[in-house]
Amino acid sequence: MQPEELKKLVRNNDNDSRRQLFEAFYKKTFAVAYNILRNRENAEDITQDAFIKAFQNINQLHDETKFGAWLAVITSNLARNYLKREKRIDYTDQEIVDEGASESDYTEESALRSLEVERIQKAIKRLPPDHYQVIVLQYYYDLRVEEIARLLKLSPGTVKSRLHRARQRLASELELNNDSACLINRGGERE
Repeated sequence: MQPEELKKLVRNNDNDSRRQLFEAFYKKTFAVAYNILRNRENAEDITQDAFIKAFQNINQLHDETKFGAWLAVITSNLARNYLKREKRIDYTDQEIVDEGASESDYTEESALRSLEVERIQKAIKRLPPDHYQVIVLQYYYDLRVEEIARLLKLSPGTVKSRLHRARQRLASELELNNDSACLINRGGERE
């Protein structure tokens, strides 16, 4: 979605605009909830709650082009609060399936890349929720440390610390050597 179109939809905040925003951001929002909760049904509930909360508080969003990131923060906070209330994490072997891909789309190279991406995604999913949250906001939503800090109402130092610990854990889990680990560190230096 183009930034100008996104701004218009957020500003309008009417039923048609909400529907378009819901359709545009549902999959990413559901993925955020699912990766924290590991349960499809709970993730669907949290996703719906996140959209409701976002639409009710849309006037608090200062930069309309950051709607997706703001929604991801709301979603991850709701999911984390749900886990705190339930005092459990439900790990399952369910995976989100990309319904748009067909078997003929895969070549040997793309299959290998897909396996590596899957390996990285699984490692990210195993991060604690607070580390997962900052990784998603930085790498999936391309936010800088200050933007993440502002959205999460944390200090930039706390965000940097969480990013550093998350990257260290990912590097350790993925058994990256020093050359590969420096690639991971490069992303966190965006400020």
